Amino acid sequence: MGIVRLAYMRWRALRLPWRRDVLAGTDLGGNMYFEQLARRARRPRRHVLYRKDISLSEYSDRTIPVQWQAWLRHTRTQAPTLEELIQDIQRQERIAASVERLAERGARAPEPAQEPDPQPQQFQKSAPGEGFQPESWEPAPGPRARGQHSRAPDQEPADPAAGGG
Repeated sequence: MGIVRLAYMRWRALRLPWRRDVLAGTDLGGNMYFEQLARRARRPRRHVLYRKDISLSEYSDRTIPVQWQAWLRHTRTQAPTLEELIQDIQRQERIAASVERLAERGARAPEPAQEPDPQPQQFQKSAPGEGFQPESWEPAPGPRARGQHSRAPDQEPADPAAGGG
C-alpha cells in the first residue's frame, strides 16, 4: 500500500465532529467499510464501499469476508483486522489441503468386501397388548363432561320440550 493511500485511510478513520462516515477498515480485496455516526440513532449504521463497481447479478456472499459480514450486521463490535483476515485465509487453505489428502486416501484405499447376510433379520413382536383388537373395545359407561349422562346407542335422544335431559 502506498504512503499516500495509507495517509488517506488514516485521515478517513479519524472521528471528527463534522464527519458522518468514519472508516472502520478495509479487507484484502480493497473494499472499505464505514460507520455512519448518527446523533439520535441507537447504534451507528454500517456500510461497505466496494473497490470495484459490481452489479447485483455479480454479487455473492463470497464478495465480503465473513468477519466483515458479522461486523456489518452488528454481530461483532470490533472491526476485523487485516491479520485476522489473513489467518482465516490460511486456515481455509489448510482445510482444503486436508480435504484433498483425505480424498486421495479414500480413492487409494480398497473398499472392504461386504458379505451378503445369509438371512435377513426378522423382528418378533412381543408387546403386552399383542392380542388387542380395536373393534372389541368399548368405553366404560359413566358420566360425561358437564353433567351429561351417557345413553345407549339404541336409545333415542330425549325431547327437549319434555324437559328430559
